[in-house]
Amino acid sequence: MRRILFTKKKKLEYYKGILIKADLGLHEQIANIISLKVIHGKKILDLGAGEGALSLRLKDLGYDILSVDIDKSSFKCKSIDFEQVNFDSREEIENFKNKYLNYFDVVIGIEVIEHLENQWEYVRLLKSLLKVNGLMIISTPNISSWFSRIHFFLRGKFYQFDDANLEYGHISPISQWELETILKKEGLTEIITNKGGTLTPIYYEGSVKFLIINLFILLLRPFMKGILDGYCIITTCKKRQ
Repeated sequence: MRRILFTKKKKLEYYKGILIKADLGLHEQIANIISLKVIHGKKILDLGAGEGALSLRLKDLGYDILSVDIDKSSFKCKSIDFEQVNFDSREEIENFKNKYLNYFDVVIGIEVIEHLENQWEYVRLLKSLLKVNGLMIISTPNISSWFSRIHFFLRGKFYQFDDANLEYGHISPISQWELETILKKEGLTEIITNKGGTLTPIYYEGSVKFLIINLFILLLRPFMKGILDGYCIITTCKKRQ
């Protein structure tokens, strides 16, 4: 049965003591996608791994993981191979790309693309690291969600892309259409986008005023297009050449 109501206040989530820096349920959803599409033992690149919660989850499922991020000191998984790459340095990016060209069966960029100045170059980098017939997974905040649409209507800015969000690097909102357009132009195929994280049609955290607005939005849902639920979108695609 489809869940339409969420009334709990979201709390921080951890995987084996490691903080999950993503929306509620997102890492589990990513792991489920990979489990369904990729046999165990395949090589996975977690590009933008943070503290390593998703990397460890995937390792526990039997995959061969390489975690990459800009800050080695924040990475908490001693049992997983890690490489530090400064993505502001073209030299470091080129060195990493040359080392792992066409190497991975799966590349994932979870909640990364919205932190970058050049989203096209990021997709090209992920593609270059992927084997032919490999799987790419990208997730990013869902700026088309009903929640974000309310935020934009009231404030003129997408949800999670306000001044306060600059503190943790949210600088580049990207829609489903824009992301899929980049992937198509770069030759990726079998592009599928679904909702990610936890955002139901009715979402209540204690504000009666917001609940009233939420109920009003329910009346407009039949006229609204796009992925309305889910704080994030998850896009998967294949490299065929």
